[in-house]
Amino acid sequence: MSVRGDHAIVIGGSVSGSPTAKVLSEFFDRVTVLDRDELPAHAEHHRGVPQSPHLHGLLYGGRLTLDELFDDGFTDSMRAAGGPYFDFAKHQAFRFPEGWIKRAPGDLMVIFSTRWTMEHVIRELARREPNIGWEVGQASGFTTTEGGNRVTGVKLKDGRTIEADLVVDAAGRASKSPKWMEEIGFDAPQESYVRSFLGYATVYGRLPEDAWPGDIKSIAAPPFPGTTRGAFVVPQENGLVGIMAAGQSRDYPPTDEAGFTEFLRTAISPLLAEMWEQMEPETEIRSTKTSHNRLVRWHELERRPQGFLAIGDAVAAFNPVYGQGITTASLQAKALRQALNDHDDLDAVVDVFPARAREVCAFAWTGATDADCAFEGTEVENLERTEADAEITAYLSKLRLATTLDSYVAQAFFRAQGSMQGELLFEPELMARVEQVCADWDEEPRDLSRPPEWADAEAPVAA
Repeated sequence: MSVRGDHAIVIGGSVSGSPTAKVLSEFFDRVTVLDRDELPAHAEHHRGVPQSPHLHGLLYGGRLTLDELFDDGFTDSMRAAGGPYFDFAKHQAFRFPEGWIKRAPGDLMVIFSTRWTMEHVIRELARREPNIGWEVGQASGFTTTEGGNRVTGVKLKDGRTIEADLVVDAAGRASKSPKWMEEIGFDAPQESYVRSFLGYATVYGRLPEDAWPGDIKSIAAPPFPGTTRGAFVVPQENGLVGIMAAGQSRDYPPTDEAGFTEFLRTAISPLLAEMWEQMEPETEIRSTKTSHNRLVRWHELERRPQGFLAIGDAVAAFNPVYGQGITTASLQAKALRQALNDHDDLDAVVDVFPARAREVCAFAWTGATDADCAFEGTEVENLERTEADAEITAYLSKLRLATTLDSYVAQAFFRAQGSMQGELLFEPELMARVEQVCADWDEEPRDLSRPPEWADAEAPVAA
């Protein structure tokens, strides 16, 4: 092991903190994961993750990255926990404003589960590392050198301090690091917000075996401009199924059964209500309105202390309805590993990582904020948009239409989205295909009320 220091602290032990701790364990003698709560020993919801009761998605690139970070143990552990494992490109019915994306066999294998099961699996994989320790305590600020130019650890609310060579904030949306920066004499990073006022309500239960139409195994029909009501029907571990109603622009779904039912009946597709009517619920309907996008612009700081980094939702948090958070967190942990491999000097890692973390999040941030900005009433703070952005938005609108008409374009989109590699959408061959598909479309009316039940028989040949 090439050691960069004696001790590193990770604030937060959730789905960002655990992969980060695993990466740091490869470069530090000791790693301490500090969480304000006693983390459960089993797969169960805990109050430190308010989003936990709701549906979560893991893109195929997130699955591959977690396997890479945990030595090929993630997918096997998730399957052992009962997580459904299937071809996203073939079995996921996904609704764009322009229609249902064409499905065809591919190689984009995903695994789904409840948030609490996935978080437990990730945490248990991190616990296998003998030099990672777990401690209960709530951080309240940084300790620093006398001049304040280097973070040397964290202060805890109970009066203790813990010293470290590196402190990594993986506390998510609850991160207080911008405030702590000001307390030690640095400017807090600027922040950007996009608030589309989306709310959602989730219930879990069981469906009859024949409830899923055709070869569909998962349904995503989010709201879009002009239609504020959508929903998701997603398989979870061991036969459990989650239904999440989602409402944009303050059209929040109710949590009483009658209101929830009426919401789904007036949503994008009648299939959503049909699935709900066949479900045998096993939980109450729970709701939340925490759906804004937040970018902490750590990469723009001209002056920063050494010994500190932010990661995960403490860098970029997205409207959870787009299912990008766990994947971007794992990709940031991978980027941190690469930075530590590239630089023997820990100070150099602190200098380069914020820009790398921003780069990892760029595709997810653009996609989420572009989609949310299309809704009437969305509030924007510190977000710049250029003419180039408008041109890209116009092209992406054509691309979305083409995904509903052409399997090749659909597969290319799923691959780019699943790997968070937006540049794949702008390859010349794909852009030419998009233009041709849209030009050839005769614009005949299509029934978009429900997805085709069966995928195309053959997958397109990808470049």
